[in-house]
Amino acid sequence: MSFLNVDFHPGLEAYFKEHGLKTATLIQKRVIPEILNRKSLIVLSETGSGKTLAYALPIASKIKQKEDQGIKNTLKGAPYAIIVAPTRELASQIHGVFKGLSHHLRLRVRDLTGGDTHAKMKSVASGSYEILIATPSRIKSAIQKKELSFNQLQYVIFDEADQLFDMGFKRDLDFMIEYFDMNHTQMGFITATLPEEVENYILEKFPDVDFTKIASDVSHAPQSRIETYNVKVTPAEKDMVVKMFLEKQAQGRGIIFTNQRNQAEDLYKYISEKMPKLKTKLLHGDLEKKERESAIRAFVEKKAQVLIATDVAARGIDIQDLVWVLNYGLPKTGIYYLHRCGRVARGGKKGIVYNLVAHHDSKMIAQINEAIMNQKHLNLDIIPEEKMKTEKKVEKKVVEKKPATFRGQKKSVRGAARVQKTEKEIRNAPKAPVKRNRGIKRR
Repeated sequence: MSFLNVDFHPGLEAYFKEHGLKTATLIQKRVIPEILNRKSLIVLSETGSGKTLAYALPIASKIKQKEDQGIKNTLKGAPYAIIVAPTRELASQIHGVFKGLSHHLRLRVRDLTGGDTHAKMKSVASGSYEILIATPSRIKSAIQKKELSFNQLQYVIFDEADQLFDMGFKRDLDFMIEYFDMNHTQMGFITATLPEEVENYILEKFPDVDFTKIASDVSHAPQSRIETYNVKVTPAEKDMVVKMFLEKQAQGRGIIFTNQRNQAEDLYKYISEKMPKLKTKLLHGDLEKKERESAIRAFVEKKAQVLIATDVAARGIDIQDLVWVLNYGLPKTGIYYLHRCGRVARGGKKGIVYNLVAHHDSKMIAQINEAIMNQKHLNLDIIPEEKMKTEKKVEKKVVEKKPATFRGQKKSVRGAARVQKTEKEIRNAPKAPVKRNRGIKRR
C-alpha cells in the first residue's frame, strides 16, 4: 500500500482513498510497525500528529486478519481491544475514527461513556463486538456489574494518558489493571506530555512489560508552526479586549479558553449580548450531555464561529480548520497550555495563539516565552498560585480604551454537586455580581 509499506489488511486501501491519505505522518511511521510486531508502547508526540490513526490502523487491521482466518468473536461483552479515554468528547472522537475503519473492515465497535442511555449500556453487556472505546469509570462499573469481560482482551490503549491521571482516574485504573492478563495483552500509552509521575506509575504497575518508548522531537514543546501573541491586560479589561479582538482581529474560527466554568458562562453571556450576530457556542463540564454534544456538533459542522470553553475542550476536539486559540486566562500547568495550543496547527497547518496576560501570570508566561523562543520543552509542574493584591472597588465608570495591539506583543517564536444549566438559561441569566479575582482555580 502506498500509505505505508507494512502488512495492512487489503480492506484499508479503500479507507485511505476515501480520506485522501497518501502517506503516513512521522509518528505513524514509527508506531504502526511496532504495534503490528506486538510491541507494547509509550508514545509521546505532539497534538495533531496523527496519534489516533497510529494505533487504530494496526489494531483494526490485525483484528480483521484474525477474523479472516475464521476466528470470529461470539462472546458477549468480551472485546479484543479496549481504548481508554479520559473524556466523553475524546471517546466520541476515537469512536468516530474506528467507525470509519469498520465501514471498510466490517468490525463491530461500541462506546461507553458517562450519560449513556440504558439501551446503549445494555448493548455493550449483551452483544458481541471487537472494539470498545470507554472512559475509566464506565469500564470499572461494567466490570463490577459483570457486563464486561477481559477474557479475550488483546489490546489496551490509554489515550491522553497524562490526562487520565490529572483528572483523578488513578483508582479506576488501579482497579482495571488487576483484570489484565499481562502475558496476552499488548499495551499502549499514548500522550502528548509525559510527566515523571505518570511514567513512574506505568513502570511500577507493569514491571514485567517490556515497553518501547517512542518520542517525537517536539513533544512537550510549543509547535514552531504556531505564532504566539501576548496581550497585557488587567482582569477588568478582559471582556472588552475579547470583544475588540473578535470585532477587529479574529480571522477564521477559533476557541476561547477560560479556567473556570463561571468565567466561560459570564463571557458567553457578554459576547452574546454585545455581538448577537456572532455564532457562538458554550462548552464546559457542568452542561448536560445533550448540551455538550450539541455545542461540539455545531462547532464541528461549522455552524458556529467561536467556541467558549473550559479545558474540557482542550482534548478530544480535532478540527483541521481552526485558525486561532485565545487564552482568556493562562492555565496553571504547561500540560494544559500545550493541549490548548494543540487545537490549532494540526495536520501541518499554521495557527495563532493569543494570551491575555494579567499581572499574576508572570511565572507561567515566562516559561511559555522561553520555551517558544528556544523551542524547548515546557516545565510540566504546577505553577504555585500567587497571592493577588486586593484591589479597591472603583466607583467611576470604566472608559473603553484601545488595548495593546495583538500584533505588538509577538514573541519569536470535584465537592457538592453543581446545578446543571442549559445554554439558554446561561444566556438569559442576570449578570452575576463582580467578584474579586482570588487567583486561578484549576479546572
